Amino acid sequence: QNLSLETIDYGSTIEEQAVRLLTYLPGTPLAKIVATPEMLFDVGKMAANIDKMLAENFQHPNKTCFERGQFIWNLSNTPLLQKYVHAVKEEELQNIIEGVITQYETFVLPNLSCFRKCINHGDLNDHNILVEKNSSPGSIQEQYKVSGILDFSDMSYGYYIFELAITIMYMMIESNDPLHAGGYVLAGFESVIPLTAEEKDALFFLVNCRFSQSLVMARYSVLLCPENEEYLMITAKTGWKHLKTLHNMGKEAVEKIWFETADSYVANH
Repeated sequence: QNLSLETIDYGSTIEEQAVRLLTYLPGTPLAKIVATPEMLFDVGKMAANIDKMLAENFQHPNKTCFERGQFIWNLSNTPLLQKYVHAVKEEELQNIIEGVITQYETFVLPNLSCFRKCINHGDLNDHNILVEKNSSPGSIQEQYKVSGILDFSDMSYGYYIFELAITIMYMMIESNDPLHAGGYVLAGFESVIPLTAEEKDALFFLVNCRFSQSLVMARYSVLLCPENEEYLMITAKTGWKHLKTLHNMGKEAVEKIWFETADSYVANH
């Protein structure tokens, strides 16, 4: 069972509480270390491997439960953000979000049938990725490798390109060099699953879509639960800045950085 309702005696009161017990995975959340290009490559590779395993080897009688229809965090549901944009009060930011939704409907939606399907983890942020030290004796810089993955509650049917876009977005959030970070993740992902031309063409739009989902839904959630604002706004600290940068630079310039960084990394390793 995921949850158990337990009666707990607090001395002065006796209350029923929902208790959740999870197995412990050793490792350090990626959020607590500075991710190197090698680490970001490993994250991209891991993202591709998870989806590949789920697509090729995962069997379960209730597998269809991952067809989640109107699930707001599936990138195919980017147009549903329209219902929540009112939570963003700044006109400039609203206009950017509206533009992202229009780009999705214009440039991505017509090509969905060209993308390869799989089941997505859907939430590979730096708090859900565990790493452990992998340094060789005498090495100057500490090296890490992915050792575990947390939080499978956002899993749903999607496409390989969705997982890559989501992972790039989250790795950009805390990076000192966000645009190049996307290239390292891309290189790792393509070492397992090379992208098709249609998937490559959609990547920029889909990264923008995930930024928009995360930022809009954070604003909306704060309206509902203002006491959780600090947690809900973690992504927003730098997220709006990154989305503005992508918007201002445009697709061609950003893609050039991503794909040239990926090619350069592969050439030198």
